[in-house]
Formats: sequence, C-alpha cells, structure tokens
Amino acid sequence: MRNFIKDLKSKNKIAKGCTLVYPSPDVVELLGLAGYDYIRLDGEHGSFNPQSVDDMCRVGEGAGLYVLARVPSIESYVINNYLDRGIKGIMGPHIETAVDAKKLVDACRFYPRGQRSWGGGRGNYYHTLSILNDKFGGKSKYVNIASDSIFIEAQIETEFAINNLDDILSVDGIDAYTFGPNDLAQSINLPGQPEHKDVQDLMKKATEIIRNKGKSMSGDYLSSVTLSDLIVDGSKSYLKG
Repeated sequence: MRNFIKDLKSKNKIAKGCTLVYPSPDVVELLGLAGYDYIRLDGEHGSFNPQSVDDMCRVGEGAGLYVLARVPSIESYVINNYLDRGIKGIMGPHIETAVDAKKLVDACRFYPRGQRSWGGGRGNYYHTLSILNDKFGGKSKYVNIASDSIFIEAQIETEFAINNLDDILSVDGIDAYTFGPNDLAQSINLPGQPEHKDVQDLMKKATEIIRNKGKSMSGDYLSSVTLSDLIVDGSKSYLKG
C-alpha cells in the first residue's frame, strides 16, 4: 500500500483523473479502461452515501484506479467514514485556519502523525488481524504505512483563508493545497465570477505564498476533469465531425 500520487510525482508524472458527482460503477470501469489514474468522488456536492462509496472503491480498485474523495466536512467522524470505506486520498473543503488544517490532518493520519480513529471497514481490511500480520507485519506497522499512503489536500476557498495562509501552512501533514474559485469569488462580493481579475490575482498571490513556504499545489500532483466536461466537450467535438 503506497501513495500512488506521490509515486507518480517522483517519476515526474502527473496523475490524470476524473471527478464524479454521482456513483456509477460502469463509468468507473470505463475510466479505468481509458487509462485514467484516479477518480475523485465529490462527497461535498455529489450524491454519495457510505454504501455507494464502498462500491465505488471496490470497482475503482478493480479497474486500477486510485480513489480519492472531497469530503462534505472535515469533522473526524465524517472523514473516518470515507477512509473506512477504502478512500486513499482526502480533500478537505473550507480550510480557513490552522485549527481547521490540524483537524484535517488529525482525521486522516494515525498517531503519532494524527489522531485517526481505528475502524473495522474495508479500508482497514475489516480488522482481519491475519491479513494485517501477513501483509504488513502487524497492526502497529500497518498504521504507519496507512498514514504515509493517504494523500491530503486542503482547499482554500475564501479571502479570510488566504489572509490566514501563514498559519495554515505551519501545520504539518498536508500534501497539497488547492482553491475553490467560485466560493472565493463569492467571498469578495463577486458571486459567479471566478475568472474575474481580482479572484485570479488572489489565487496567484496565495500560490506564491504557498510555494515560497516550500509547499505544493494540487496541480503539482494531479490533473482533473469532470465527467460532464468529458461528455459535453467530447460530444460537441464528435457531433461536429
């Protein structure tokens, strides 16, 4: 069990993936066949429940895909529910302060790097000690491997968060940072205008701060499209041909 996203980065490759807002095992299999590296389940705005997340992880893994999720909340019980299903990467939305960043890390990584709670779901091999012993050398070694394998992204979505970036970046354990351009635009009284110069300038400023601190942006690791973009843009191209 390795951090597949970081493995690709070490080979100077960017993981290619698709974000889904509804469960569809068939779509997941097709994405795997098409050569995608990962899928991201949008648990904040999508129509996922624990059973569908479980199913999407099973099918995704079977199709050779790394399965990530944006969670609806950074509360530990919410994140733990996703990790227990088998999710290998968490995007925490609405990170506003260092307290939020620490809460995100604590929920994702086991002690001593965090405070993740142990569960008996498929994400932890159903707490089958024989598997944990044979495959990882015991539970105590497994928790360290699991902590290393999780890919954590913090989503910065308001001007308030950008003003708190120095404090947020002081928290260890976050692999990459990303923005929520639409919510960011709304936070500076420009609803529905993520392309506005003021919004773009804020993201540029924040990116410079992040990089100057030696931290990474999500785009350093991942390239993502949405299924709707694939269908709509692909259909336009196809129908014109």
